Amino acid sequence: MRAMDWAEASQFLLAGRRTATIATIGRDGYPHVVPVWFVLDGHDVVFSTSSASAKARNLQRDQRVALCVDDDAPPFGFVTIKGQAQLIPHPADFLAWTTRIAGRYVGPERAGEMGTRNAEMDDTLVRIRVDSFIAYTDIVT
Repeated sequence: MRAMDWAEASQFLLAGRRTATIATIGRDGYPHVVPVWFVLDGHDVVFSTSSASAKARNLQRDQRVALCVDDDAPPFGFVTIKGQAQLIPHPADFLAWTTRIAGRYVGPERAGEMGTRNAEMDDTLVRIRVDSFIAYTDIVT
């Protein structure tokens, strides 16, 4: 098992079509965990959501968030992040963000279509500032 620095962890996070599983704190104090499509912007994790979603409502109340991205194929690896979320309702560049995020998962040929769909469904950009991370690769060698 080998620890990764942020540069290598960033490459790991953006490899292929890995989704992030994010955990927010529900009103009842229990974790709420869901997968999201995301991209990185420097040291920030960025995704879109609807302001009516449970994760957005949770983040409006408590900005603390954790997320995990893993590789389920040998030699296995993962990155976990703890951070603070900033919710940005209706940013002027929202369609550009949803298109960039969608392009990572559906490819450039469908990025515009899916980015537009997601911009119509969602209304909030979420930016997670990474406060700390743990990243390991080559778990089984």
